[in-house]
Amino acid sequence: MRAAAALLLLVLGACNAPPPSAFVGGGGAEGEPVGNNTVGEACTQQRHADRSADIYCGSWQQPSGRVRPAGAGGAAEMQALATSGPWRAGLDSRFACGAPRGTTILGDAPALLMECTRRAGGWPYVALVASVGGTAWLADGVLPALPAMERAIGQATGRLRAEGAAAPASGAEALMAERLAARAFGSNDIGTYEALMQAGTRANQAENAAAAETAYRAALGVQERALGKDDPALANTLALLSLQLSNQGRYPAAEEALDRADALARRPGAEEGLTARIAHYRALHLLNLDRNADALVLLDQAAADYARLLPPAMLAARPAPRTLADTFSGGEMLASPQTRSALLGLVEVRRYRSIALRGLDRVPEADEALRSAATLARANRVALPLVSARISRAVAMADAQRGDSAEAATALSQAAAAFARGMPGTRPVARTQLLRADMLSRLDRPIQVIGACRSAIAVLTLLRSGVEAELLEPCLAAYAEEARRDPGASQALLAEMFAAAQLAQSGLTSRQIDQATVRLADGARNPGAGEAIRRYQDAQNALGDLLRERDEIAAGGGGRGSATEALDRRIADARTALAEADDALQAAAPRYGQLVQQATSAADVLAALRPGEAFASVVLTGRSGWTFVLREGRIAAAPVPGGEARIGGLVRRVRASIERTGPGLPRFDTTAAAELYSATLGALGPALEGATALSVAPSGPLLALPFEVLLTGPADPDRLSAAPFLARRFAIAHVPAAANFVGLRRLEGSRATRPWFGFGDFRPPSRAQAARSFPADSCAESATLFANLPPLPSATRELEAARQLLQAGPQDRLLGPAFTADAVRRAALRDYRVLHFATHAVLPSEIACQPEPAILASTPPNAPDAAPALLTASAIVNLDLDADLVILSACNSGGPAGSTAGESLSGLARAFFYAGARSLLVTHWAVDDRMAAYLVAKTLGEMRGGRGPSQALQAAQLSILNDAGRGLPEQAAHPFFWAPFAVIGEGGAVRPVSVADASRL
Repeated sequence: MRAAAALLLLVLGACNAPPPSAFVGGGGAEGEPVGNNTVGEACTQQRHADRSADIYCGSWQQPSGRVRPAGAGGAAEMQALATSGPWRAGLDSRFACGAPRGTTILGDAPALLMECTRRAGGWPYVALVASVGGTAWLADGVLPALPAMERAIGQATGRLRAEGAAAPASGAEALMAERLAARAFGSNDIGTYEALMQAGTRANQAENAAAAETAYRAALGVQERALGKDDPALANTLALLSLQLSNQGRYPAAEEALDRADALARRPGAEEGLTARIAHYRALHLLNLDRNADALVLLDQAAADYARLLPPAMLAARPAPRTLADTFSGGEMLASPQTRSALLGLVEVRRYRSIALRGLDRVPEADEALRSAATLARANRVALPLVSARISRAVAMADAQRGDSAEAATALSQAAAAFARGMPGTRPVARTQLLRADMLSRLDRPIQVIGACRSAIAVLTLLRSGVEAELLEPCLAAYAEEARRDPGASQALLAEMFAAAQLAQSGLTSRQIDQATVRLADGARNPGAGEAIRRYQDAQNALGDLLRERDEIAAGGGGRGSATEALDRRIADARTALAEADDALQAAAPRYGQLVQQATSAADVLAALRPGEAFASVVLTGRSGWTFVLREGRIAAAPVPGGEARIGGLVRRVRASIERTGPGLPRFDTTAAAELYSATLGALGPALEGATALSVAPSGPLLALPFEVLLTGPADPDRLSAAPFLARRFAIAHVPAAANFVGLRRLEGSRATRPWFGFGDFRPPSRAQAARSFPADSCAESATLFANLPPLPSATRELEAARQLLQAGPQDRLLGPAFTADAVRRAALRDYRVLHFATHAVLPSEIACQPEPAILASTPPNAPDAAPALLTASAIVNLDLDADLVILSACNSGGPAGSTAGESLSGLARAFFYAGARSLLVTHWAVDDRMAAYLVAKTLGEMRGGRGPSQALQAAQLSILNDAGRGLPEQAAHPFFWAPFAVIGEGGAVRPVSVADASRL
């Protein structure tokens, strides 16, 4: 249900802000000085022919205030202007204003002052009616602009003739002095806040929760500094932030933000409708947790609260007869922003009710809820493309559930077009096209399927963004079928299929990539990289805005003309700017492609392969999957029968037959290990013939198992020393994605001058520190697990053996209390070719409230919680490494059985690759201390002799396998002993094995 919580946040959360069209002129234009505002920002006015003026302060691009004459200025007229009429109605639509209070301006001019609060953001606002020389003047603006507005009236009426003349005493300023002192913010703060909120809205609608979180968190910080942490205006921003946290699976943090928002929304002065919005957002959080029944209760509550804010006529309106999936037309609603927000909120709540009801298998009620959402929107002339798109997509899913694929395909076509108008070039466009491809595949329209797939893949490739593997399933099947039908074009079609398959990812992978990318964009290590990332994202947004403008012209029936031609030129320039930003990003952050979900071409993979080497990629979906093998200029592909469900079961069987849970070893499941090979690589045996090295990019549950333990044929569980393990055939390296393989292959070897640096003998957090790291009730189990992580006494011995083997100095290590995450970040790690962590790895699959994988360092005794001990994946991207190998000899650093553990490892690996590592050596289960020490030492020794990491590990593994039943007991051939380690990343050159080597192996 994760995708359910993408909201129309612009209209629900920030619609009360005046649109750009409400403002005349623009910030930065030359104007007449009108002094400074209360925080020292210079202000200017732009006068108009009707004697009105817009006032700009600081660098804000919107007016900080406005003044204009309003006819006769007697006491009765002033009172009427302050309490009724168009000006006051306009104020009430955007601000909550108090009763008028009598005061003076410009010395003795009578005035009525109203203290207001902006509904969007909670910023203090001021409105003024004054009588100067018998004429009434209206002024309104942000609170700090009050002296500039007063001076503008003074200059317009001749009360202040000289630019530098001092203004007479102001009763209005005196009346507001206390509030002005308490709210030391300027127009720049408001401008920054609104820009951040717009950025958050854009990122949310583009389904980029991590970027939206960053924007909303920064906006919240601006509000807290200016308004204080207890201001009710923070509730809306907190609620928006909570959804982004929930969409990333950070549920305790989302609940904490929702609780704080709810408390603030109930304080005096809170915006009307906030409680409805928070109930709405909390329901979406519950949908993410698959708690459909609980979500339905809150959605009903939100619907009732929204309905109370709407006129009965709006609720009772009925549209002219139309089909359910029709787009909505008729222009903008003639309603106040509050009414507009409540109406759109109610439409969305009804749509989400249909999702919750469908999840509870209450299909007729779900259809009715969806119908009521569409009816309410059409009846009230809602013309927003995103509303139309989301309802059309929901209608299509309902049609698909009923088996009506043709109607579903039509509705999805409408939804894709509406998304393209509202958010061109974004993930919602791509996802909708992929859903449409699925419907077309059910109608047996392969050419149209491939067309829809190509449209989606082009968007995702440009965004460097992945998508759920299930959505790609019909595309991969269509490419494979066309390749079978047309042998002459098969290699070109398989190349497209391979590129599409690389975009498959889970929600966990997506979140970890987003977190690491956002941390990188902060520019802690390399400000140039952060600037380049933002420039690239800005260029994407600018192109999207222009494409949206062109689509709006086309939708309105606009033909070709000079304006359209000029827009086309701007679009061409924007495409050029995006390409230039991409070049700058590659120059500033050349390993960025290894971090994000980037598809690389089959041609690039084939060009990167060395003689005797093959590359395999396995992509799993719920119902099927595909394996690709690239070797010697050719691509081969074969289906994976049963998909993730079958493969997951086989992986669990193999893992259960390896991991020790009692005093003895379990019996190795040779049948499951052979079935895994047959299902994934077996059908592509001819393409692998003659290869001695294999780089493999697995997915799903396969990420949690080293491929070395697969069996290429039958084996006797009692004679594993003779079993045909894949380790005997290939030196194997695993990579998160093909882009990592190509990117790492292009790197030169390390230029570091020192051989090794080690970290270990960690000190666990206290129970109190662990509890403060995971304070929510739902995280109590995580806190207990964290506090109970055992010490690793053998880790120090392992580090010492490696140090001596590689001839490093005793100073080249951080142990015990000295081994903290901060100490790791400060160390000059770029000087070392091998980095060796002998400690625990903390994975979300094991500690649910830890949202991303981390290496566990020592917790300082005086630390308030355990956070200083966590070296997270998103922090690792800002390390500066030049390492050939990073050893994570952590207990279970590869994780337990299941895809989430393997994906956590994949996220950790991506982060290390970006930081400058070429390969990792990780463990897939709790290891035997003595055997682990031997395998690490043997691998390092083989690398010192010139082998790459994968062949070095193979040599270490085969030295055990080949001696089992001879110098070692037969039991040593059990994978528990020889196969816990796996190489992730660059496997290195494979040195030919001589006769002497073979005899040793």
